[in-house]
Amino acid sequence: MSLRRTFLKVLAAVALAFAVGVPSQAQAPAPAKDKVTIHYHRQDGNYEKWGIHLWKSPNMPLENVEWPTPMMPTGKDEFGVFWVRDISEFKTRTKCQVNYIIHKGDIKEQGAKDMAFNGLEHQDAWIYEGDMAIYFSLEDVKKAHPEMK
Repeated sequence: MSLRRTFLKVLAAVALAFAVGVPSQAQAPAPAKDKVTIHYHRQDGNYEKWGIHLWKSPNMPLENVEWPTPMMPTGKDEFGVFWVRDISEFKTRTKCQVNYIIHKGDIKEQGAKDMAFNGLEHQDAWIYEGDMAIYFSLEDVKKAHPEMK
């Protein structure tokens, strides 16, 4: 194969990669009715050892989630990290409340409060470091935090 032909093949492959887009990070999944996704943003971008404690009702943590061993992030995207769980894990006979605390050891987010939202009404929650609010769209969190990187 000639040098010119090899060069053209490489050039075509590079052009195709840019046309299709080469993802630099995993993207958070689109909201699914059978999943709950909690997104978390830190200004410093340091998510090392930050996890989430999840439970469906008092004294009922989700499987494989205990305070000393929180669930570590499922993935990372441009917003920050995210956790994904099946919505069925939060359902009881009367409700579907997603209870959580984002923490790193004993350092807790959102004022160290137990946080919760209705998993039937919202499948995506957006959390911004140091903010007590639970946002239910990326647009809302960006409006509240225009300083977000």
